[in-house]
Amino acid sequence: MRKIILFFSSVCGAGYIKYAPGTFGSLAGILLWAFFIPQDFAFQAVAVTLIFFVSVFFSSLAERIYDKKDDQRIVIDEVAGVWLSAAFLPKTVLFLVLAFILFRIFDVRKPLFIKKLQKIKGGLGITVDDIAAGFFVNIILQGLNLILKW
Repeated sequence: MRKIILFFSSVCGAGYIKYAPGTFGSLAGILLWAFFIPQDFAFQAVAVTLIFFVSVFFSSLAERIYDKKDDQRIVIDEVAGVWLSAAFLPKTVLFLVLAFILFRIFDVRKPLFIKKLQKIKGGLGITVDDIAAGFFVNIILQGLNLILKW
């Protein structure tokens, strides 16, 4: 069971990459989104909701195994955040790349109140700051999408 928890929380081992594991977790997430999540609003809403709960669950368990708050090997939260960044947008290279890059900026810099969300304990605290970053990125990209449609 321990190996399963660590496998999923590290997104198939991406969290074990020595340098920038969060970036590789986000990259895995955007690639999963690009290739496996259809351009269907309802499906995307369900997918984002499910990955949120899966992330909270596996992050909580992995944090106990590592015995360390928000261990860098836990990157399933990056998948949840980057999925929300790309949700409900055209699945074009432009939007996928922007969702990835902007998400990484928001995830690393943690502007506004996002940094305070990390203080929440357990898997919820690990995941919710990435969800907030993804939410703000999505708002920015929805605005860009509206401008490009004009």
